[in-house]
Amino acid sequence: MTSYPVNHDLGRIEVVTLDDTSALSREIPLDVAAIQAAWPEFENEFDSLRGRKMMGLVYGGDEVYRLSSVQLDRDQGNLLGLDETVIPGGAYLRLRLRGHAPAIYDQIAAAFDALFEQANHDPDRPHIEYYRREGEIDCLVPINAPH
Repeated sequence: MTSYPVNHDLGRIEVVTLDDTSALSREIPLDVAAIQAAWPEFENEFDSLRGRKMMGLVYGGDEVYRLSSVQLDRDQGNLLGLDETVIPGGAYLRLRLRGHAPAIYDQIAAAFDALFEQANHDPDRPHIEYYRREGEIDCLVPINAPH
């Protein structure tokens, strides 16, 4: 059994626990070009990005990518035609990427490869790209709780 945190060339891998979180979302095809084109349009749906937590969710085996924003108080009753979803909580392995765009985006696939190599993966929950701020992305893979 691996003891965390673990240092990796891309950053530190550690276990974090998330709470279930309400979000507004839109599903698009799981295709890099479609994802890159959809993010600016999705972000423009909102009155402001201030206070927003933007995440991309991918469920195992799905061919769908879910653009998501944690639901804020000011979103109540104003769904902008977006779907309501819950970002599932629980234990996740996290690798935090730091760098400059666009190079940081090129590291996301390698970060998930590193996490999946370490993970006792829970396929019932999505893996998550959490865009914390410019130049900082948390890659999260759900894990089964250790026994």
